[in-house]
Amino acid sequence: MTITKEELENEKKYLETVKKVLTKNIKSLKSSIEGKENYINEMKRFMWDNLSDYTDEERAIALSETDNSVDIANMSIESLSKYEKALKSPYFGKITFKEDNDDEEMKIYLGISSIQDGFEFYVFDWRAPISSLFYNYEVGRAKYDCPDGEITGEILSKMQFKIVDGNLLRCFKSNINIDDEYLQEILANASTDKMKNIVSTIQREQNLIIRNDSDKYLIVQGIAGSGKTSVALHRIAYLLYKDIKLTYNNVLILSPNDVFSDYISDVLPELGEHNVLKTTFSDFTSSFLKPCKNIENYSEFLERIYGTNRIDKEVIRYKMSDEYKDKINLFINEYENRIHFSSIKQSDIVVTKEEIQELFSSKYKKFPYKERIEYISNDICLRLHLPQKKYSNKVKKLILEKSNISFNSFDLYLEFINSDEFIKQHKCEFKKEKINYEDITPLLYIYFKINGFPNYSEIRQVVIDEVQDYTLFQMEILKSIFKNASFTVLGDINQTINPYYSYNSLKMLADIFTNCKYLELSKTYRSSEEIIEYSNRILDIDNACSVRKNNNIPVEIKKSTDKDIKENINSDIGLMHDNGIKRIAIITKDVYAAKKIYKKMNNEKIQLITSPTDSLNSELIIIPSYLSKGLEFDGVIVYNDSNTNYEEDEKRLYYVVCTRAQHQLSVYNEPSILRLGKN
Repeated sequence: MTITKEELENEKKYLETVKKVLTKNIKSLKSSIEGKENYINEMKRFMWDNLSDYTDEERAIALSETDNSVDIANMSIESLSKYEKALKSPYFGKITFKEDNDDEEMKIYLGISSIQDGFEFYVFDWRAPISSLFYNYEVGRAKYDCPDGEITGEILSKMQFKIVDGNLLRCFKSNINIDDEYLQEILANASTDKMKNIVSTIQREQNLIIRNDSDKYLIVQGIAGSGKTSVALHRIAYLLYKDIKLTYNNVLILSPNDVFSDYISDVLPELGEHNVLKTTFSDFTSSFLKPCKNIENYSEFLERIYGTNRIDKEVIRYKMSDEYKDKINLFINEYENRIHFSSIKQSDIVVTKEEIQELFSSKYKKFPYKERIEYISNDICLRLHLPQKKYSNKVKKLILEKSNISFNSFDLYLEFINSDEFIKQHKCEFKKEKINYEDITPLLYIYFKINGFPNYSEIRQVVIDEVQDYTLFQMEILKSIFKNASFTVLGDINQTINPYYSYNSLKMLADIFTNCKYLELSKTYRSSEEIIEYSNRILDIDNACSVRKNNNIPVEIKKSTDKDIKENINSDIGLMHDNGIKRIAIITKDVYAAKKIYKKMNNEKIQLITSPTDSLNSELIIIPSYLSKGLEFDGVIVYNDSNTNYEEDEKRLYYVVCTRAQHQLSVYNEPSILRLGKN
């Protein structure tokens, strides 16, 4: 909805006022920082020149004062950076709100960070309680929660702004619904090599997840392109804002791979926050499986199962099944029954093997093996009237020397693999020099049964993206490791790319996260209607609502041979460029096919991505299917050949590939799974 000339002039004047406030704050901060830096340098020089005259107490006080000054200076530098960014685009939205029983209208401007002069706010942080009105309501009755309670009233108008380099380019009234023109303009923009924040276009269903601070465990099922990852990152930014005791070192993101971690690395800094801790399941767990240095990560696992080398599918499926944990528990219980001890004697006092066995199997049974032995050694010291501090380790050593207990998780797992119980099901090899992905979880479980679960008490928030690719066994272990943390887990059962484990519904995670909140994101903001319609047919589903307007670019299905594929793909790239499409991905099924097509294309402008540690630094890439997960591109060219086609149990992987495209999708040699479906 357009605005009057008078309204436009008023908005231009307000922008200039805000810029003046920012300029004033920037000037003040620069002066303050310069003064603090001079003071810190002077303090350091003075301390150095008079170091010999200081007592230990005086030196400690001086160092503490210097550290405090450095911390204050760093905070000022961060504020300066926020203000300098805000000068280019200080706000993006505005609501006019009238509280009940109040005659005065409030003009509330929203930006990435708040802007104020003294006690007067010119722009509110998008995470402030009052800012929720912008995301949750259209014009009309509205309410929000604040420290004083619930505030009710009426939204009289809503506006959106496009401000670039301090200039007001667009200004219009809007209701922020799915047909909103500004949202469509944002969606029409070309994608970039890094994910961007969505703070100006957060939708109501997304906002409910972002601002949920009442549920300790949040499970989010979201279709492809629904903004799950963006929502997770904005949720982190919101929680960091809401909880002043929460810092970036208290938040951990478990992501699919390093390519994805690099892709999302700009979002939190754009929102004025530090990047939080990030890792992958394989990297995190490898520290517990020393001395093994060769541990297969998830991407390598996918390359193995989807690659040209065939593997024993049934063994992998069995090892990743929910029943596998039960089998291991059964083995551990049987192993414990086989553990035996010898009696210990000191002078005329004897601790019999039966007594030690009773302590191990009953009194201290709830503890891991190593803790049990610690407690038993302390008990024996008391019985033998020996000082614990001096003799506890000696007694412990004596207990272990006279028992058959093992603290080696690799040896115990190998024993399980070779046990009759396992061989009844399957026969396979296990070598601790090379740990396959499907062996990581059971090995960890045995390790923690022996050593106990670590307690990462400093981690208060855990965010897991692509949770559908984790087994219940893995999730149970992670919850036990981060026992005091809140969890936000996001995924899509339709994007499960592990053919040997899947969920019927993410609600199954409620077995682990009791009293959790389950929410769904049902709209896709990534792909055009044409691409969504094609992708839905892959899985025979119809649950994706496309927000993007029809772009009248059909999904093209083509046939090509090795001889003419280079010419055909180059033609596609040219046509996509003519349509204004910049970032293009050629997606193959596996690394072998990616290398093959890269060699054929012989184009130095094309970047080949083959490893989860690679960074995206080109607008034209070739990438295998499983590394493309979580990424998005303006255009996608799906290349299949007869040697690397998608089978029935791999159709979700093909679905993931096709839903990476935003505007245009071309498919070469369409997989038979879809052709059969159409018949």
